[in-house]
Order: sequence, then C-alpha cells, then structure tokens
Amino acid sequence: MKSFWKGSAVLIAVALLAAGSRAEARAQRPGQIPNGGVKSCANCHVSSAGGGPRNLFGQMVEANFLSSAGFSGRVQWGPELAKQDADGDGATNGEELGDPEGLWKAGDADPGEAVAVTLPGDPNSHPPIKEVSMVEASTWAQVKEAARELFR
Repeated sequence: MKSFWKGSAVLIAVALLAAGSRAEARAQRPGQIPNGGVKSCANCHVSSAGGGPRNLFGQMVEANFLSSAGFSGRVQWGPELAKQDADGDGATNGEELGDPEGLWKAGDADPGEAVAVTLPGDPNSHPPIKEVSMVEASTWAQVKEAARELFR
C-alpha cells in the first residue's frame, strides 16, 4: 500500500510540473509582441484569462509567425506580421499594437501610448477611424474639375 501512495505522489508531482511549464511558456508570449502586456493573453485568445480558443490574431500567429510549433515557439514580430490585418477591421496588427512598421524587438521599450493599444484579433476593437475630408480624398484633377464647374 505504501508503494501505491509513493507512485501516486510521483505521478501527481510530474503532472503538476508539466502543467506549470505550459503556463509559464504561454505567459511569456505577451512579451513577444509590442505592448503585449497591455491586453495580455487577450491579444491572442478569446478569453482574456488566456488558454482555450485563439482569436483571429492568435490563429495567424500560431499558423505563420512562431519560430517553432508548440509551447516553445516564440512569436516572430516584424514588418510582415505588423502589416497584416488579422481581424479585418481596417487597422493593421501593428497599428493596433502601436508599432505600425513592425520595428519593435523583444526587450525594447513598448512603443506609442498604452491607452491607444487595441486588440488585433477582435474586429470590434480598433483605433479610432480617421475621418477623411473631401479635400484629402480628392485628386488634383478632381479639384481642377470642381473649380471649372464653379466658374462656368
């Protein structure tokens, strides 16, 4: 009976250590994207607590932007990932995370303002949409044509 309990204790300890190493590896991921600590696990997961299903940004990272598959893979942040718009909300991943050019590297200070950071995997979370005036949207040819119409 003593050997049964010893064996059970060893199995439980191994299971707890394995679970702990998984959580530790995941906890490192927010630090692998610019301003990752602002929204933490919600940058990549549907649940802000992390774990479980990934949002659109998390799916993109998992499929194409990890150094290796699984828990040990590091996010490969750079211009290619920054210019994508994972959630289709009109703002690039880089714009949502404060690094539109994708120049930030792990260990650098976080770019931009933390209050401006939005979730790159949630289409309902995006930077304010800039209103474009007619003048900004007009080409020079359109301006000349409008002037001609005005003075006819």
